[in-house]
Amino acid sequence: MMGMSPEGIAALNRDPDFAGKVAIVTGGGHGIGATIARRLAAAGAAVALIGRNEAALAATHAEITDAGGTCASLRADVSSETDVERAVSEAVAEFGALNVLVNNAGIAGPSTPLADLALSDWESVLAINLTGVFLCCRESIPHLRAAGGGRIVNIGSVTGKRPLVNRTPYASSKLGLVGLTRTLAHELGMDEITVNTISPYLVEGPRLEGVITSMAAKRGIAEEEMRAELVADSAMGHGVKEDDVANLALFLASDAAANMTGQDYNVSAGSVTY
Repeated sequence: MMGMSPEGIAALNRDPDFAGKVAIVTGGGHGIGATIARRLAAAGAAVALIGRNEAALAATHAEITDAGGTCASLRADVSSETDVERAVSEAVAEFGALNVLVNNAGIAGPSTPLADLALSDWESVLAINLTGVFLCCRESIPHLRAAGGGRIVNIGSVTGKRPLVNRTPYASSKLGLVGLTRTLAHELGMDEITVNTISPYLVEGPRLEGVITSMAAKRGIAEEEMRAELVADSAMGHGVKEDDVANLALFLASDAAANMTGQDYNVSAGSVTY
């Protein structure tokens, strides 16, 4: 940039400073959650990882602490009220406060027409993707208030705002998350607690590969054809990366986003613009 020093340019490219902040990241053992957790820890936050996969939690915990970060890993199922109560309490007891909650835990669920969908499959997706966010928010709100304010960042999906054939439970859970975000932002605004959703699309990684495989099988087409069909919606001709989502998550969790709340932000390479 003309007129800006190298130091100033470098500052623009750095993550926000989270020194002295405490963050909970659900689904923090792998994928987007692990990437956000690593970035928060590298920026100075003490990070509590919550998830069901102990091996994945341990691996991300080791990455963070080996890099000099501060981290705790807490096994919990976000759809379990008692698990969430315990995990949030343990995180606050460990680090003394709570400033940021990142609700990332989620499951892809089946690729099945609604007419053939088992009730148990419907309920399991809603339990993790929507009820889990409700429980984590409810248990975290008193601690965010006690800290004088804070940030809640929910990881949704573009699929919550546009049709994706045979993915009704997932789509319903993610659109429900938008409604939760908008309403909760108004409930917590006077407490200086912001609530926002990030809606990614086609995030590279094992989950996307699994979804493409299941969708292609259900449609009876090749995986390459399924992928091409999905990417065709993108203005840029490709999907996104976990770090693209983390970039926005860290911004929304920072002081720079203090007056941004109740919003749903796409990270979709232009696949959806509403």
